[in-house]
Amino acid sequence: MIKYLISLIVLLFIFSCNELNLNNVSDVLENSTNKIEEIIDNKKEDKKEKKELNNKQTKNNIFYYVGEPYFIEGVRYIPEEDYNYSEIGLSSFYGKELHNIKTVNNDLNKVTELLGRHKTLPIPSMVKITNLDNGLSINVKIIDRHDDNAVIIQVSRKVAQLLGFYKSKIATVKVEILSDASKQWKSVANSLNEENFDETISSAPTDTVSIEEIDEIIETNDDNNSSVEEPIELISEKITDFKLYLKVTGFENYESIGSILDNYDINLKYTSEKNNSKYDVIIGPLENTEANNLVSYFISKGYKDTEILIE
Repeated sequence: MIKYLISLIVLLFIFSCNELNLNNVSDVLENSTNKIEEIIDNKKEDKKEKKELNNKQTKNNIFYYVGEPYFIEGVRYIPEEDYNYSEIGLSSFYGKELHNIKTVNNDLNKVTELLGRHKTLPIPSMVKITNLDNGLSINVKIIDRHDDNAVIIQVSRKVAQLLGFYKSKIATVKVEILSDASKQWKSVANSLNEENFDETISSAPTDTVSIEEIDEIIETNDDNNSSVEEPIELISEKITDFKLYLKVTGFENYESIGSILDNYDINLKYTSEKNNSKYDVIIGPLENTEANNLVSYFISKGYKDTEILIE
């Protein structure tokens, strides 16, 4: 339809020009139509190339990812760029079951690297994790989401080993975003998907290097066994003794609190307080594993608003 309309406009223009005679009308019209078709084909090709580039970004390259709000067992999470993020909670770790499994932004989970998985922070970003049980802290790159409501972060096996909770499987941690490093990772991830990123210079001026010099370098590297890993900066911070509590909100009355807790296998110490028309309960002190189990228990009972407290 568009093709015929354009042809009609061109035809009317031709008839309005006294300098053109009827013998030229057919030729001019055909040339104009061909030109228009060429323009349309070029636009289609541009759209095709753009689509291929987008597919390349989403299927192959690592990209920057925040994501839309989502739910885990009915608990809503809102991913966002929060460069003031600081939170205390529980941490677990992942093992070989996730090794080399692709992340949400086309990266790879690695159990042997300093990596973490978080429910709301941008991917990739950098955080400092401090094990509050022993004071050890380390910087970790966030590369994926995880689906455990009970913990605020899931780290690689190597991080758990370095922070000293590999055997206990869970720890109370403080997670703080490193804003400058996180913004740098955002820039790097975005640059990976720029149109000309993978173009390389075909040749560049270099100093003349002799074969003898290259051989000497190889022999020297072999002699020194020079596959050296970058040093890991593990910091030990002073910590104070603390007690761990779990706060659960949204109870209708005291009876509902007692009913839920009476069904739990272990007798727990707790206090309750009124919060507007609802009631909150604070349970503890608790061990890390017990706090982790209780979060899952209360969520299964429909109480999805839980919070780890330190005193």
